[in-house]
Amino acid sequence: MKDLVSCFSEHAVRISDVACSGAANAAAGAPEPGGGGVAAGGRAAVVSAVTTVYRSRLSASGKELLLEVTWSRAPDGPALSVAVHEAAARHSATAAPRHLHRKKGSGTFTAGSCVVGVFWDYAAARYASASAGAAGPEPASGFYVAVVADAEFVLLLGDLSRGYVERLHGGIPIAASRVARRRERFVGGCGCWSTRARFSEAGAEHEVAVVMMDGGDGAEAWVTVDGRKVAQLRRLRWNFRGSHTIFLDGGAPVDVTWDLHGWLFHAGAGAAPPPLGSSSAASSSSCAVFTFQARGASETRLLTTEDDDDTGAGEEQAPGSGRRHKPGGGGGASGQGFCLLIQGFRGFSKST
Repeated sequence: MKDLVSCFSEHAVRISDVACSGAANAAAGAPEPGGGGVAAGGRAAVVSAVTTVYRSRLSASGKELLLEVTWSRAPDGPALSVAVHEAAARHSATAAPRHLHRKKGSGTFTAGSCVVGVFWDYAAARYASASAGAAGPEPASGFYVAVVADAEFVLLLGDLSRGYVERLHGGIPIAASRVARRRERFVGGCGCWSTRARFSEAGAEHEVAVVMMDGGDGAEAWVTVDGRKVAQLRRLRWNFRGSHTIFLDGGAPVDVTWDLHGWLFHAGAGAAPPPLGSSSAASSSSCAVFTFQARGASETRLLTTEDDDDTGAGEEQAPGSGRRHKPGGGGGASGQGFCLLIQGFRGFSKST
């Protein structure tokens, strides 16, 4: 006999491989391409903060660093903060972010055993168009952020960064770096949020969108990738937390998880996002959370081996389609692929 949870979960996620037409997207309140998102008849969502974590390895010592860059909204305009951690000591000693209060400047601090220097200039930065519903605090062009650790550039951001390095610091080596995680916090938008992300270095950039439909016991949600509806989440009052797997870039698995408890059951208990850096950021009272985790190479090989053992020469799953799965799998944080986290809030706080 099936237990109660499996009975409800059996039909909680509906998979669709049919690309959504314009009419279907409008009916579902799907966002238009370009990011941000706006439901039919509603106002556009606002990106209140973007945090990107980069992983860099020093060429001289082999030391691995995690660099956390946050762009957020402040009363006087976009604000920037930077935190640097040694990857080996990430969980035992988390460094507080350094808030860079000026729009142009430099500063130094220590992170573990590393001496870190930050150089930045976004005084004349240009941002995405607000009319496109994608305006946020992260600059699109006309800026640079350069981070030096132990006499190596470990991070260069912005279209002006290379020119800055060549002009003033041409003799300093540049370490390899890659994007590890990204978190975007949306406010408003009637539960309709979209962004763009690349889940593998060799893969294409994808438009990822989430649509929440409040409807009491009939509350539902959709997840689309490049306009294709890859998952329809139903019976959310019973299935407000769950997981699902989609396949992108020729079959690479991306695990999708969601936690909608706060959005569904605490809508009136503080709709605004908490301050940045708050320990309650991921479980705020009215927050909807969607996580898109690409699997690392070792995890992907494990999945492929298991599928071959279980199904033999089975049918190939179409890119962009989905499959239910049991959460878990090998690989620590360093072995995982890129992770995108979308947090949606219903309204602003006075300080947002």
